[in-house]
Amino acid sequence: MSIKGKLRMIFLYLPLLAGALSGVPMRPEDMEKLMAAMNQQKIVYVIPKDEDNDDETVREIRKMVAATRR
Repeated sequence: MSIKGKLRMIFLYLPLLAGALSGVPMRPEDMEKLMAAMNQQKIVYVIPKDEDNDDETVREIRKMVAATRR
């Protein structure tokens, strides 16, 4: 797990711990929803920057994006 992931987990659990220590109730269903939301995978679409290895589709997409930015 990366440092970013560990810090995010710490910043999530600290308020939960403070709430538990101060007596604020949290339902188990809410905890399950929260944990499920944290564990969702994120899909990122990346267009490679190495133009020598691009296929024709990527080159056409780059041309269309460049044309729309003008």
